[in-house]
Amino acid sequence: MRIVLIPMKPLAGAKARLAPALDPDERRRLSLAMLADVIAAARGFERVWVLNSDDAAAALAHDAGVEAVADPAPGLGLNASLNAATSSAVEAGASGVLVVSADLPCATPGDLAALCAGPGVALAPDMARVGTNALWRSPADLIGVAFGPSSLAAHSTLAWDAGVGARVENLRSLELDVDTPAHLAAAYDANVGRATRRAFEEMDLGARLRAAG
Repeated sequence: MRIVLIPMKPLAGAKARLAPALDPDERRRLSLAMLADVIAAARGFERVWVLNSDDAAAALAHDAGVEAVADPAPGLGLNASLNAATSSAVEAGASGVLVVSADLPCATPGDLAALCAGPGVALAPDMARVGTNALWRSPADLIGVAFGPSSLAAHSTLAWDAGVGARVENLRSLELDVDTPAHLAAAYDANVGRATRRAFEEMDLGARLRAAG
């Protein structure tokens, strides 16, 4: 059995780096829309856990037919939460665990499946090839997680230290995580999921981007 972990940051103050382009309510709506599209891309997996601290994110997960899991390490940071959730997944019988960022509006089922094509450690880097946007481990606790600055190199080092190495997959749909106004503009022009496209239309984002030059 494979379990997908989608960590969702608290919605209060979500996507603060997008403040020059979107107001707080728009950033909240966009965060939930991108989460919905990541959940949709993960439907081919046996179980999907949305790790969350907000009622709105939990409700979205329930409505999408996946599992809302309260942050297992509140206040201790992303890596602590993911390590605790991985331990719970192992106890639940997971043979592999896929961690996917919640802000990948272009994510596709095919690319998520490709990342998990075999045992070991597989990494999907961001566009800059510095961060890790998705991490596959089979066995599920083969390595810990090391999200943060230069996480691609950190995860690769952990994999080599574990004696398995890491497979780095350049999967186009998993490269774009939306953190900055430049990412937002790139996402508008990309093949984003249905929920994110709807959010863009409701914000009239195209006209706003054109007006901004």
